[in-house]
Amino acid sequence: MNSDGLEQFFHDYANASMAGDPAAIAAFYAESFVAAGPKGSAAFQNDDKFLDWLRQLHDFNQQTGMRAMEVVSVSDSAISEHYILARVGWGAKFEKTGDELISFDISYILYTAPETPKIVAYISHEDQEDQMRQLNLL
Repeated sequence: MNSDGLEQFFHDYANASMAGDPAAIAAFYAESFVAAGPKGSAAFQNDDKFLDWLRQLHDFNQQTGMRAMEVVSVSDSAISEHYILARVGWGAKFEKTGDELISFDISYILYTAPETPKIVAYISHEDQEDQMRQLNLL
């Protein structure tokens, strides 16, 4: 996967996330995947429970006034023939923060052997709720 394709993948992911279509978001993930952040990690199945969680996450983001999410930067390195590590700088805009981009980073491991890449793991560099509390968004 080239850099342009990788950046488009995450732009499409951001658009699906803001649209609130859980099935569209779930299509970016492998059948099972790992999510991690500053407070720990967990393994998940891409199933109905995940779809429910995605709905709840979208509702939470709407309740906190999230207006936009955009890709700020993407860097990548090959792990093996079929896996890449992508570090994505994201920017979110909220009603309370106006046009100010709230920045956060997430690193993703993508399986690239299928026609469409799949997220097999992601690591949030910051804790979303802590960051939102600091900005008085919660």
